[in-house]
Amino acid sequence: MQATKRKAKFGKLAAVGLALLSGVSACERAAQADAAEQWRPLFDGETLNGWTGVNGSRIGDAWQVVDGNLVLTAGGAGDLVSAEKFADFELQLEWKISERGNSGIIYRVADEDAPVWMSGMEYQVLDNAAYPELEKPSHSAGALFDLYAPSEEAVRPTGEFNSTKIRVEDGRVEHWLNGRMIVSYQLWSEDWRARLADSKFSDYQQFARTERGHIALQDHGDKVWYRNIKIREL
Repeated sequence: MQATKRKAKFGKLAAVGLALLSGVSACERAAQADAAEQWRPLFDGETLNGWTGVNGSRIGDAWQVVDGNLVLTAGGAGDLVSAEKFADFELQLEWKISERGNSGIIYRVADEDAPVWMSGMEYQVLDNAAYPELEKPSHSAGALFDLYAPSEEAVRPTGEFNSTKIRVEDGRVEHWLNGRMIVSYQLWSEDWRARLADSKFSDYQQFARTERGHIALQDHGDKVWYRNIKIREL
C-alpha cells in the first residue's frame, strides 16, 4: 500500500514537471497533479446503479430514489451495499433520519453472506433526541458503534440533513459530523483492542479485518434519506 502511494505521488510530481516544461497554466498543472484524487459519485441522484443487496443480491424494493435522494422508505428491504470495494478512502454524504429512527453507514464490509455489521465498522445514524433505546454515548449519532463515542454532540434536529465525512488512511479513521471531527481512532492499536474486547463485536473474528471492503447503508427498519454521496480513494 505504501509503495503504491509513493508511486502515485511520484507520478503526480512528474506530471507537474512535464507541465512546467510544456508551458501549461498553473490551473492545468494542478488539475493534472490531482487527477488521481478526484471525487466521484457513488449515487447519481436518479438510479441505484452501483449498488446491490448483501453479497451481490437483489436490492429490496423499499430502497428507492425519491426527489434526488436515496431513501429507505420502509424496513425489510435489507442493507444496501456498494458494488465497489475500497481500502483507504474519504467518503462524504448527507443524511437525515425519521423521528426515533436508527440507521448506519458501514464501511470495509467483507464479501460474505453474513450481516454487514459482522465485518464492517459502523458510523451511527440516529435521532439522538427521541430514540427510545439509546443505551450509551457510543450508540449515538456519529459514533463508531459500540466502540468510540463522539467527542461532542453535533447532530442536527430530526428532519434536517446532516453532513458526514468518513476518512480511512493507513489504519487511522476519522468520523466527521457537520464540519466537526467527533471520532478518531487507530485500527488495532492497544486502545482499539481493549475497546473491541469490551464490545458486542468481541466474538466476531472477521470484524474490522477486511482491508478492502464495501460501503453499506443499513436497513434498521426506519425511514432514512441519503444524498450527495461521493468518494475519493487515498
